[in-house]
Amino acid sequence: MNKKLTFKRHAKVLQVLVLLIFVGLLTSLSLGIIPINNSYNNEDKNSFCHLTNGTCELWLTEGLMTVSLAGPLQTEEPLDITVKLPADLAIKQARIEGANMYMGVIPVLLSEQSGGVWSGWFMLGSCSEPRMQWQLLIQLEGYAAPVIVEFTTTQ
Repeated sequence: MNKKLTFKRHAKVLQVLVLLIFVGLLTSLSLGIIPINNSYNNEDKNSFCHLTNGTCELWLTEGLMTVSLAGPLQTEEPLDITVKLPADLAIKQARIEGANMYMGVIPVLLSEQSGGVWSGWFMLGSCSEPRMQWQLLIQLEGYAAPVIVEFTTTQ
């Protein structure tokens, strides 16, 4: 015996679907799957910069951030890094990853010196590529996405 679908049954199915979508949306917002407000830069503008002559400057909502490397970019040698942050910002973690080739995750050991100045070091692995592109990802406290500093090493 076949049952005919009536408008009454369609309306109930539609109500259940709308309710499920609404509950799913609320759950996604509360779990952070869909961000409500990203405290990063306005519309994530200027969320990255390219290291030029050992320095990179980036405007955040709170002010200017500067990343500096001491000396030439060489693989398998310790490289000193300094990060200057606007007041009231802190670095949660920093790491380096290969951009054009997987090179693992390289930790960047940073500690706050004084007044928003962080210093530390890291060591890049060597690569068979003659030109290796890297990304320094700096996760700031209270920011949803990391600041990305791009740079290149050549053999």
